[in-house]
Amino acid sequence: MSENPPARYELLYIIPTTFTDEEVGTVEQKVTAILEKLGASIESTQRLGKMRFAYSIKKQRHGHYVLVYFTLDRLMLAKLEGTLRITSEVLRHLILRVEGETPNFNLVPYEEINIEAKEEHVRRRKMDAKKKAEEEAVQTKKPANDSTETGEEKLKISEEEVERKIESALKKDETEA
Repeated sequence: MSENPPARYELLYIIPTTFTDEEVGTVEQKVTAILEKLGASIESTQRLGKMRFAYSIKKQRHGHYVLVYFTLDRLMLAKLEGTLRITSEVLRHLILRVEGETPNFNLVPYEEINIEAKEEHVRRRKMDAKKKAEEEAVQTKKPANDSTETGEEKLKISEEEVERKIESALKKDETEA
């Protein structure tokens, strides 16, 4: 038995969006050829779609993601890394060793955003918020015949309290004198 048995790996690589769908297929074939040349047996290749990057990579903001599961001798892994690093069609790549079953996950592909429609949506939300605020202001206004105190009644109560305090202060002065 060999000292370095083949291990199972996962390769995720990104192709720039400057390539068309047909050209992306050609790049996938090129990467597959590199893997086969190094003795890898490919289990599956899955194009995950076009997605937006968190930051720009080589002046690119989007890329086509491709996921490949394969088995390869561990000694050939360094050669694969070096080859992918100098392959101009691959922006970034990541190779991970897979233990156990192939993980199942779903990625949400990138969708173009219509900026004009988004701005209209923001304007509409602002107008709706303004209308709602106006309606709330109208609802919070109370009718004049309401039994709660108005500003003038509060003022009258305040004047009465002031007069009582003045009278009590004068009475104190008279008793002290």
